[in-house]
Formats: sequence, C-alpha cells, structure tokens
Amino acid sequence: MLSFASPSWQTSVLSQVPKPGPLGSGAARLASLIVPRLYLSDYFTAHDEKDLTRLNITHVVSVLDRVPVIPDCISQENKLHISVSDRADADISKYLTQTTEFITAALAESEDNNVLVHCFQGISRSATVRA
Repeated sequence: MLSFASPSWQTSVLSQVPKPGPLGSGAARLASLIVPRLYLSDYFTAHDEKDLTRLNITHVVSVLDRVPVIPDCISQENKLHISVSDRADADISKYLTQTTEFITAALAESEDNNVLVHCFQGISRSATVRA
C-alpha cells in the first residue's frame, strides 16, 4: 500500500486564503469579548496587528500545534504558546493551570491589559482556556 504525506487541514486552509497581509489576515473573524478584557478569536485575528491594536490587546495565549506568528506589537514575554493538536483525544486539561495563571496575572498587572486567547478557528481549544 502506498502512503503519501498530506498536509494538516490547517495548512490546507492557510494555503487557500487570499494573502493581503503576511498570513492572509483578510480571512479573520471578529474577536469575541468573553468577559471584560478577555477576548477569544481565531489565528488570523491573532496574527493581524491592526486587530490587536484596535482591541488594545497586550497579551496573547496561542493554543495551536504550530508555532504562531504573533506581531511584534505584543512583546515576547506577553505571549504564551501551548502546543495542542486539534483532536478530540488531545489532553488540554494539563495546561489549564498555566493558561489560567498567565491570564489572571496579565489582567491583574494593569487595568489597561487585554488578553486574546486563540486557536486556529477560535472555536474549540481556545474556548476551553479561560481565566
């Protein structure tokens, strides 16, 4: 039997998105305000410097199986990457203490801080992570 490597579905989506920006930010969904100063979105929004600036995002939690490209408007110490696959059997629970501590510390640090939590589509993995 022959077997051919196939790209992940995320890679396939990225390759088909029009690319007005570095990653195709034109495909972004809007970020959703979950509680005051905590937003949920997809990868495209998290990659769009204009969206991050418009929302006054100061901290980003990325819940992806790939290393995210987050604009430099977010300092390196204000980025948290949790590598989790988009699969039903992925154990995201082992990261919840770390993500909760990061989000809680960011919000407590300053009234001006806003946190964006994202995964690829902004639906499953990111919605599991919260403060």
